[in-house]
Amino acid sequence: MDKPTLREERTTDEIDLRVVFRKLVSFGKKIQLKFIRTFFLLLRRWPVVLGVTLLGIGLGYLMFETTRPFYRSSLTLAPAEIRNTFFEGQVTRLSNLVMDGNREMVAADLKISPENAGKIKSIKYANIDETLIAEDSLLVGAPFRIDVELYDSKFFAPFQAALIEYFERNTFFTRNTQARREQLQSLIDKLKLDIASIDSIKRSAVALRGPANGFVYGEPLDPTNLYRQSAELFEKQAHLEAQLRRLETVQVVVGFAPLLHPTGPKVKVYLLVGAILGFFLSYLLVLRLEHQRKKRISAIREL
Repeated sequence: MDKPTLREERTTDEIDLRVVFRKLVSFGKKIQLKFIRTFFLLLRRWPVVLGVTLLGIGLGYLMFETTRPFYRSSLTLAPAEIRNTFFEGQVTRLSNLVMDGNREMVAADLKISPENAGKIKSIKYANIDETLIAEDSLLVGAPFRIDVELYDSKFFAPFQAALIEYFERNTFFTRNTQARREQLQSLIDKLKLDIASIDSIKRSAVALRGPANGFVYGEPLDPTNLYRQSAELFEKQAHLEAQLRRLETVQVVVGFAPLLHPTGPKVKVYLLVGAILGFFLSYLLVLRLEHQRKKRISAIREL
């Protein structure tokens, strides 16, 4: 059998493309015709469409009125030198308990009443500097944010205090903080001894007289160098003492904002969803009515 020439192959490809194009055009016309028929069908049954759509809007507004308003705010915390993953685990535990509706366990973890635990709608953890580190690195001591939704705006301040205490009571966190505190205190004590030693050498240099003046153990003394070393050690000591004073498991960077107006629910969203659902139900109802009408006409013609 002879192989098809190049011209025949091109002709075959062109024919196939034309067939595909015609099918696409035909399909588009069918969709357009279906849309036009649906439009005129709904237009003919406009009282039903309007009535059911208004009913959906009314139900949406009723749902809005019965939905409990909530307030959303964020808390930014700066932890000690502890992996942020551990704090995320603590917050995730609370989030799961809240989603599960386990008020008793939430109240036990936060040391609040079950009634106040019921005021928590949701709680989420978010790292602030997560995009600034490499994928294979871990966040340690980086600020993080806690997004909270509450049903009572006056509960933000007590809830913030409860969250801080919740982290402070964690045994691992407290031990880690205590170990860091002891480390800083040891460094500070060592610096104090070094500063005292340098001060002693400076006093000895001043007290020396005669041919040995300016030498200690055969080494020449440079008062300027001694004062510089003393100042550097004192600066390090002050820096470590400042770190020790600020050393806590977590520190509040930005607290919750006590909102006056609820974040949600949004009445426009409920009305829009109600209108869409009502219109969709009206479309189904119109199709059913039209089917019944055609069925009655067919039955009459058969008689």
